[in-house]
Amino acid sequence: MKINKIKNKNKINMRPATSPDYLNCRFGKEVEEQLNSSGDLFCQAIENSDGVPYQLIFGSRVEESYYLSVGYGIKQLLGIIPDEFTEELFQKMIEVIIPLSDDIPDNRLETLEKITSGEIQKYKTEILVTTPDGEKKWIRDSAVAIIDDKTGRATGLLGIFFDLTEHKQTLLQLEKAMDRATESDRLKTAFLNNLPHEIRTPLNAIVGFSTLLGEPGQKTNDRMEFRDIITHSSDHLLEIVDDVVEISKIEAKIVRIMRKEVNLSEMFQRVYDRFKPAADEKKILLRYDARMDEKDIIIISDGYKLFQSLTNLLSNAVKFTGEGKVEFGFSIKEGKIEFYVSDTGIGIGLEHQPNIFKPFYQAESNSTKRSEGTGLGLSIAKAYIELLGGTIWFNSEPGEGSVFCFNVPYERRLTI
Repeated sequence: MKINKIKNKNKINMRPATSPDYLNCRFGKEVEEQLNSSGDLFCQAIENSDGVPYQLIFGSRVEESYYLSVGYGIKQLLGIIPDEFTEELFQKMIEVIIPLSDDIPDNRLETLEKITSGEIQKYKTEILVTTPDGEKKWIRDSAVAIIDDKTGRATGLLGIFFDLTEHKQTLLQLEKAMDRATESDRLKTAFLNNLPHEIRTPLNAIVGFSTLLGEPGQKTNDRMEFRDIITHSSDHLLEIVDDVVEISKIEAKIVRIMRKEVNLSEMFQRVYDRFKPAADEKKILLRYDARMDEKDIIIISDGYKLFQSLTNLLSNAVKFTGEGKVEFGFSIKEGKIEFYVSDTGIGIGLEHQPNIFKPFYQAESNSTKRSEGTGLGLSIAKAYIELLGGTIWFNSEPGEGSVFCFNVPYERRLTI
């Protein structure tokens, strides 16, 4: 690809290792012509390395500078053909300038003025531009001043534009990945620091009330109360261990799907029976609505993961609802079964909503009041649902309650 030739007085002089006189004696005029065209070849080499060479000539005023030549790669870089690329247009496209040395201003006009006055002889910047098509692009502008041999003043610039857009996007992705990894490590550390307390609380209750249960003279009612506390604490301790083991398997990507027949009506009854005592204790209404005429709905899926996903959502709903009701159910929509769990609880603050499915994250972790649990329930539910080919989402207003929904493919049992 060619650009317009640069005048002799402004050419980059490259002294050959062997003198031209010797070459002329040996090879004649052909070699001399090749040497004279080396400037064009050099520009072609720049374009071959994905750079766009240019020669900017200063006008009587800096803002009147114009491009004597610019590589054809400017069309791919900025969407402008070389003949239409002007300094005025370029300056209008500039959004941000990042100087790569301390002596370079972050204003292009000021930079050109300093080059003209001789304060700067070479510079390098990264520039964010908006192309005429509205595309955002990062470019690197590297240039050296063209010095007039007679006056010693800068008459223009010889430079190269490079496309940095892909490089910048890669750096941004790496930065986001680092932020996610850092945040994950922070949450995991906080979780591990809190885990001994989470385990010790039910364990102390089990040990303490088991001891009381064995002492003579205890009343029957007291013994029954002690037994209920031990049972509850044992269940809670088992849930903690199960969550830790399961999130470890999820992170290690060794969770397997076991597809078989699942009776949704029976599963909903099991979920209801599990949370009815807790709801009655808090004096909140618990109800479910299958929204189906058929008594038994049989699908093909992983029943354990469906059950665990639903119970994890119900556990949070009951835990964070002080009054009102908790309701769950399902319906069939567009070839998928959509489950929902709604509550009239405390809701989720806007600052917590983007992080609510992250492992080890607890929305109330910054408050003085903590609820028992590992903060893994929602992340486990999300992982299970995605493994089953579904999605999960929610709507929540602080103080107004929450509605969590998820869907999975509706695959019916084959009948013969």
